[in-house]
Amino acid sequence: MGGFIDEAAAHKALIAEGIISAKTLNELEDFSTIQDAVGDHYDVSEIRGGKAALKARPSHGESNSRDNLNALLMAIDAEQNGPIVVQRPGMGHRTGLKPLQGPIQETYGDKRVRKAAERILSPGAMSVLASPGLRAGAIKDMDSSDRLTRAINYAIKLNNGYDHITGSRLTMGLDGGHILPHNKYPELSSEAFNMAPENKYVNRAKGNREGSALIQSLTNSLKKKFGPAKKQGAVPLAQMANLWNIGRGFD
Repeated sequence: MGGFIDEAAAHKALIAEGIISAKTLNELEDFSTIQDAVGDHYDVSEIRGGKAALKARPSHGESNSRDNLNALLMAIDAEQNGPIVVQRPGMGHRTGLKPLQGPIQETYGDKRVRKAAERILSPGAMSVLASPGLRAGAIKDMDSSDRLTRAINYAIKLNNGYDHITGSRLTMGLDGGHILPHNKYPELSSEAFNMAPENKYVNRAKGNREGSALIQSLTNSLKKKFGPAKKQGAVPLAQMANLWNIGRGFD
């Protein structure tokens, strides 16, 4: 007869019977949490002291996949019409500086990732997750507290699995993207709240652009990679289902 497993009761039973220690069980849970959060993009391994190390997984090919196409379409929509994702406090519109600096509500899932990261990420793993989007060498000048904060924020956003402004899936090659561009807000370039994993084609089209210049650059990238005259994906563009329609969403 099937049913749900009471994990809390199972854990207590394992400890009570001496099968596993509470410390080891907690460490296994933390490793599982980190693996679930970042495992699509990083290999997670254990190093001396029971800490977690991370190594980025290579991402090649599939430049003209549906997810990349939707990432560009949704980025254009968000720039034209505002964030697609319903924003929680502290996650306001990208052109509004003040709301972005407000307190962010922490969900249970976010808290679980944060606690696991605080307990088991090695210094090297913190640097791996804190580095995306930083200027060359900036990670060396960052203290351990700021490094951990950036790493946790990045891990949480990877765990959520979607761009927290456009809503596009974080399934393909990613870059560290600035929410507010570096050239306009250089003092915020290294701030943890101003960094998020972003589809690499969106990030590279974005650069330091905003407004109409950004929309044009994203549109050019879309045409270059998916235009019917030069480069087709495995499925012709005209036959692709589940494409995002700017201003309307998924029809």
